[in-house]
Amino acid sequence: MTSHWTIDKIGEQLSGKRTGRVWAYWRAACGDAPAPTWDQFDLVKLYQDAPIMLILDVLRTPELIDYRYRFVGTTIVQYRWKLPHPDHTGMTYYEARHQYDFKPVKEAYDQCVDTKSPMVMQRNFDALDASGTHERLILPILTPDGADVEKLAVVVERQTETKKGNPLDPAMF
Repeated sequence: MTSHWTIDKIGEQLSGKRTGRVWAYWRAACGDAPAPTWDQFDLVKLYQDAPIMLILDVLRTPELIDYRYRFVGTTIVQYRWKLPHPDHTGMTYYEARHQYDFKPVKEAYDQCVDTKSPMVMQRNFDALDASGTHERLILPILTPDGADVEKLAVVVERQTETKKGNPLDPAMF
């Protein structure tokens, strides 16, 4: 299950409370621009939702678009606890190991960068700790001159989940 909506439909289609709060903040930070700049986007104001957020630096070359994980929220790290490096901060997309087929997510990130427009994905996931559905809100953050996308702010809110576990696994805190 993958869903994509245009900017005028995103607000009414979001099902997550936390993605909704970040969406409202991002829209207010935009003002009259198509997206805010990094100076206009204050992650501290999103402290309630930062644990389920990622901030990605856009690394564009003529051949491809890569991303460096600038910030990975604590809940996201907890979701990835079974990976060799659960906190991808400082790593690039191509260096990081993902828990499931991330190709559709990478394509959505690239589309947001190319179009300078936000996107929502509602999809099934099957990770090492759980399976279920989640809502992924992808928001572009523009360069200071507004000419290009400098960063992506991403919110990943699990909507439903069935925990997976092994009694021999360490406890999650």
